Amino acid sequence: MSFWRGLFAFAAFVNLAVGGAMMAASGQVAERLGVTGTGAPYAIVMVGMMIAVFGVGYAMVSRDPTRNRPIVWIGIVGKLGAVVIGAAQYAAGALPFSTFALSMGDAVFAALFALFLWKAPRT
Repeated sequence: MSFWRGLFAFAAFVNLAVGGAMMAASGQVAERLGVTGTGAPYAIVMVGMMIAVFGVGYAMVSRDPTRNRPIVWIGIVGKLGAVVIGAAQYAAGALPFSTFALSMGDAVFAALFALFLWKAPRT
């Protein structure tokens, strides 16, 4: 079970770091991503907050993987959603490949989360 605890702790760290950075530097993130308009910093902060909230969920799973197993389904949906949205935006020419490539990390996490649901003890 220690591998799974470590995986979810790492996922929590990544999400909390990315979400926190987005919230702390929303203006710079918006500029870097080409998000414009008066609501751009708000949109970046909201996305950052949601990424961080997923991180809280992963932290909960890392503390007690068996008890918090249902949270993993939410993580899979979120990670796959990020991949699909990234792919669609890349295909439409709205994202550079480098940004789309970052979503491949989400694909790896989604696969590992699914493996956890399949292999880890249920009780």
